[in-house]
Amino acid sequence: MKSNDFYGLGVIYQEMANFLNNEGKDSKEMLNKAHEMKLTHHRNYIKNLRYDSPICVGVEVRCTDDSCRSCKSLQGKVFDFDKAIETNPLPVRNCSHEYGCRCVYLPVAN
Repeated sequence: MKSNDFYGLGVIYQEMANFLNNEGKDSKEMLNKAHEMKLTHHRNYIKNLRYDSPICVGVEVRCTDDSCRSCKSLQGKVFDFDKAIETNPLPVRNCSHEYGCRCVYLPVAN
């Protein structure tokens, strides 16, 4: 795993939560850590995009074909950088997919 790979760390925490859940144990702490790591990843992506790409004005949400209903409700929504950081649409907190939210931001140019 690379240094500062918060998304990868989020995936590991999600897998740990799934393991605990399968064992009949409380997985809330691991789910919260998974969400926190993925949130850090998305915030860093937005901040880097904002400062590294002068033609980008925001981000668009994309989800996978097998995303849950909560994630699919965000498909194609566009946020300016400030709104995305303020509201944190990704990762979707109440995602019901076994691997958690796998939605991504795509850059939006002017």
